[in-house]
Amino acid sequence: MCESKMRFAIFGTGGVGGFYGGMVARCGHEVVFIARGEKLKAMKEKGLTVKSFKHGEWTVKEDGKRIIFTDKPEEAGKVDVVFVCVKSYDTENVAPKLLPMLKEDTVVVSIQNGIENEEILAKYVGENRVLGATAFVGAYVKEPGVVVHEAAGLLEIGEMSGQQSERVEKLVEELKKCGIEARASKDIRYTLWKKLVWNVAFNPYSVITGATVGEMLSMPESYEILKNLMKECYRVAEAHGVKLKPKIMENYLKSSPDLMDYKTSMLLDFERGKPIELEGITGALIRKAEEKGIEIPYNRCVYGTVKILLKRRDERLEEKSGN
Repeated sequence: MCESKMRFAIFGTGGVGGFYGGMVARCGHEVVFIARGEKLKAMKEKGLTVKSFKHGEWTVKEDGKRIIFTDKPEEAGKVDVVFVCVKSYDTENVAPKLLPMLKEDTVVVSIQNGIENEEILAKYVGENRVLGATAFVGAYVKEPGVVVHEAAGLLEIGEMSGQQSERVEKLVEELKKCGIEARASKDIRYTLWKKLVWNVAFNPYSVITGATVGEMLSMPESYEILKNLMKECYRVAEAHGVKLKPKIMENYLKSSPDLMDYKTSMLLDFERGKPIELEGITGALIRKAEEKGIEIPYNRCVYGTVKILLKRRDERLEEKSGN
């Protein structure tokens, strides 16, 4: 159990939000889980169950005080920390709903894909509250109310200014006490771009190919496409003042047996008929490239192709629902 209790709000109880929320709840902190639809209904009835390859299995149940499941942020009360774990296409919609939960020193941590979420959140809650974060963790919703944690990874948190701060250090220490692999980032902008390199390559290209990460890496032709998608991201990052190390791309392009069956979150969402984070990932890179007048043909090609596939998928789903 943690000695000093904090109050967390988890906005978005998918794989990432469910895992981190479940970990801090298990540790004894107060947690408000903000969810909706079938997820909320299941958690209200049976609790949130986390099945972790590393930490075992446990269930977090609502008690109306320390643990709350709700779809009404305005009823959550004030919190110390908000973890924003929604998909990037929901950030603009979610941001104003955070306001009732904020007290003077509340921090808002964006644990999301993309490089624009922090700017969007800052518009509503103020730059001084927003912390950036990247989570290299494998977690997904098996069914409403059940989250599976299948791969460990680091959660890096940092000030958008690049400065070191006591609040980041304190938060990271509390998370580590709860068994979460966390680290204070010395340059979170670098870390966000570093993750974008992986995302712009594997996520949208997996929608086109229908392939796992390992399958894409194992074929010379698809390997070259992934490499060029990453190279373009490097060029845009450098134009924005972030010089990424070559080793990052080299490591991403290394195949390993555990990647052979790994499907990206974007491919899973596409197959399940859900919205995908194309705008928050590839769209964001295109916008950043346009700001600096940089041509990124590989990413534009992938972007346009996925848009067509999305349109066709949605038309099929519409026809199906109409029958």
